[in-house]
Amino acid sequence: MMNFKPKILVVDDNINNIYVVEELLSDLDVEIVRAISGVEAIEKTIQHEFSLVLMDVQMPGMDGFETVEHIRQDPKNELLPIIYITAIYNENYYRTKGIKTGAVDFIAKPIIADLFIGKVTIFVNLFKQRKILEDEIRRRAEVEIELHKAKDVAVEAARAKQQFLSTMSHEIRTPLNAIINTAGLLREEDPRPDQLDNIEIMLFSANNLLRLINDILDYSKIDSGKFEFETIDFELRKLLNGIRQSFEFEATRKALEFEIKVDDAVPAVIRGDSVRFSQILFNLVGNALKFTEHGKVSVFIGVNRVLRGYTELKITINDTGIGIPEDKQQFIFESFTQASSSTTRKYGGTGLGLAITKKLIELQGGTLGLLSEVGQGSTFIITIKYENSEKSHIEDEMLSHNAFRSLKGLKVLVVEDNLINQKIVMKFLSKWEASTDIADNGKIAVDKALQNQYDIVLMDLHMPEMNGYDATMTIRSMEGEYYKKLPIIALTASAFLEDRDKIYICGMSGFIIKPFNPTELYWKISPFLK
Repeated sequence: MMNFKPKILVVDDNINNIYVVEELLSDLDVEIVRAISGVEAIEKTIQHEFSLVLMDVQMPGMDGFETVEHIRQDPKNELLPIIYITAIYNENYYRTKGIKTGAVDFIAKPIIADLFIGKVTIFVNLFKQRKILEDEIRRRAEVEIELHKAKDVAVEAARAKQQFLSTMSHEIRTPLNAIINTAGLLREEDPRPDQLDNIEIMLFSANNLLRLINDILDYSKIDSGKFEFETIDFELRKLLNGIRQSFEFEATRKALEFEIKVDDAVPAVIRGDSVRFSQILFNLVGNALKFTEHGKVSVFIGVNRVLRGYTELKITINDTGIGIPEDKQQFIFESFTQASSSTTRKYGGTGLGLAITKKLIELQGGTLGLLSEVGQGSTFIITIKYENSEKSHIEDEMLSHNAFRSLKGLKVLVVEDNLINQKIVMKFLSKWEASTDIADNGKIAVDKALQNQYDIVLMDLHMPEMNGYDATMTIRSMEGEYYKKLPIIALTASAFLEDRDKIYICGMSGFIIKPFNPTELYWKISPFLK
């Protein structure tokens, strides 16, 4: 805001005339600056900023018109309001000359007090308004600069956060890959019943940890607005059967009745994001089993509405668990929140599952509701619509094969710096009779690619000396069609879309997320068997 008095320059060779003007303007909140000659007036306009100039016309040496012409030569005074005070106002020659010099008005002597004060007040108020606008423009410019700085800081913080999460994702998923796949191999080696129980417990715990990591990453992606959904055909009942099998061990261990039922009216094949559908069910069913000690957990899926091109499903997850107090129900969908601290101590968990689940449902245009009573259990109700599919079933080669055909003759280069993961991948490739070489980093991989002819390269991304991105670009830059078309599949523990985009930009043929599914690995590499 303006914190100084507007200045008015009064120019007159007769000091008594200046005194008269000062007296007339004494009630205005202004500062009067005197000049008794044209030269002095010019100097004053150079030194100060004025809201108005009251200029006498007839002065010795340099008259008012010539003085104004000199004042106007200063760019900052081009629009300075100037009122001539003259006893020769009625002569057309002087009136015309005054207008040409840029005068905004003439006031005739003797001065009529009320008219004079009214005119001066108008220009003073206009000056005040202009200064207020200038202050506001300046303030907004400063705010905009601060906003740009804040945005830059936020972008950098988001970049650092993503880099941290990407690194942590890699560092945690890498050992998880070894645990999950080693347990899978052990399960296939005809273990004793007691050993099989231990293996199942290990697998269940590792998969729970993997889901927790996925929840944290998904929360970050939702929070940053970078979450995307895919639309594919999937068989709902086949997917639900996999979910049932995943939780049967936990339900059996706790002696709970566990069932999933699907109404006959639900289409066999729908279109949407099957991974996110599974995630929603895994979170809600997992919670129901975790918080239920006795009784039953049931899932029922029916048709809520049939729309043009869509089917809206109604999914009900009911349990006979501990229930949620009414005053806590509105908070449990917030991030890192559970019903009480005792719940966290007894049952564990981060409180992210329900927050992410609600977001996943709402981002797809659905709703999530809750009915619960302490000691009686909880019922979560989902409504969510999916596109109708033209298919009645899906031929899924990956799921239809119980045994893997031999990959004898397939030459694979495995680029991986982690010894345990090297052994895991090698065990599966050896089991499928593929021929393999190992490279501990990207630099060694480039050398081996120069010396040998491989059918496919499995490339880790984060490695010392040379990472997977640089190694791939180096191989692609080599002379010869072979290096341009050599299949290079990324083995990555990163779940970020930006990293996946980078995979294709640098020339890779595809990716497999660690911990990898052996079935997915097999069907990604088997087409390259010559």
